[in-house]
Amino acid sequence: MRTNWVKQLIKSGQPTVGSMLNSGSPLIAEIMAHAGFDWLIVDLEHSENSLANLQGMLQAISTTSTVPLVRLPTQEVVFIKRALDLGAYGLIVPQVESALEAAAVVKAARYPPHGSRSWGTPRGLLYGGPDYFTRSADEIMVVAMLETRAGVENARQIMGINGIDACFIGPNDLSISLGHPPEAAELNPEVEEAAQAIKHSALVEGKAAGIQTYTSIAANQRLQQGFTFVGLSTDIRYLSTAARTAAAEFQFLGRSRSET
Repeated sequence: MRTNWVKQLIKSGQPTVGSMLNSGSPLIAEIMAHAGFDWLIVDLEHSENSLANLQGMLQAISTTSTVPLVRLPTQEVVFIKRALDLGAYGLIVPQVESALEAAAVVKAARYPPHGSRSWGTPRGLLYGGPDYFTRSADEIMVVAMLETRAGVENARQIMGINGIDACFIGPNDLSISLGHPPEAAELNPEVEEAAQAIKHSALVEGKAAGIQTYTSIAANQRLQQGFTFVGLSTDIRYLSTAARTAAAEFQFLGRSRSET
């Protein structure tokens, strides 16, 4: 089976950096895959992506060695099965709040006798390789998003579940859950303390700690803090930033929009 080299890196404590795809464009996915990220997450939770276009997005990423991951919209088994069957090499599972939920996700992602996943993989076998059935549990990542107060409180138990490879902190939802606004330039001290507590729980259990960031400076800081599964912005944010920067430079050199 095709080796998930990102999973190997995080198991050995090595840093990895990826990004998230919120647009539903396979072309943008392919451009992002060629940019040099270790992994890319096709987002099904907060984006224009759906099961209808997921295969094309995963195929676009697969033109490179970038590892294709999928953020599920919910923890429902049907999304776990469909994402894996279409070739996802890892699942990012939103709002995991208990060890029971984490164990259920792992069970749904694995074949019997260690799980309950049913057979029928139109693309997973093609992308993964002929020994997909026997080795998929070794190569496919399961990442629990810890982004609520309950997730913080139960982080140690969640990270202790066999088959959970890493956590991934969503700082915006974590901020909201703790009573603070999202999109903060700098996390509220209470939120930062919670993020560090989650990281500690993951490391104690021998699992990788991940977090989403929005600038290269922030990503480097998180890597220095011991996070090894670091998300850096999204495709839409990159496009928005580049467009706004170009427009601002044009307005500086000539007339501004307010003059029209």
